[in-house]
Amino acid sequence: MKKSKIIFNFLAIIIILLALGVYFWQPLIDLFSNLPRFKQFVLSFGILAPIILIVIVALQVLLAPIPGQAAGLVSGLIFGPILGTLYSMIGLIIGSYIAFFLSRKFGRPLVEKFVKKGTLQKFDHFSSENGLSALFLVYLLPALPDEAICYIAGLTKIRIRSLVLVSTIGRY
Repeated sequence: MKKSKIIFNFLAIIIILLALGVYFWQPLIDLFSNLPRFKQFVLSFGILAPIILIVIVALQVLLAPIPGQAAGLVSGLIFGPILGTLYSMIGLIIGSYIAFFLSRKFGRPLVEKFVKKGTLQKFDHFSSENGLSALFLVYLLPALPDEAICYIAGLTKIRIRSLVLVSTIGRY
């Protein structure tokens, strides 16, 4: 398959995921505020429930309507600690990769649409100057905005593969 067709397909998937996220933004927030209802919603998809949860976690990274720690907690409560962690990690990896890719592909104008100005100013220089070890510390600390950092880190010259690895290890 040609590289341009792969990129087109990838961007189409991203656009679909973002459109679904925007459409379901408020319902997702409502679902996460009611754990029994959220659990019932995810499990209502039967055999596809893990995939639905992975998509929700990936969207959470891209759109950040809910805290990332909440998504991990909910996935553990629904599927247990091992599978819940696995599904949550897969969603985080996919969402982080897409955020890194989008930042790299569309640059600062896109990042400014997803990241608050104050957050961007705080972490932009920090991530560019201090590299992977600093980004690892940011992901490691639970109170910092991991999702925004994904977009900001995508603006650096650090390889996306390295960013995905550091964000994954730092979050778990």
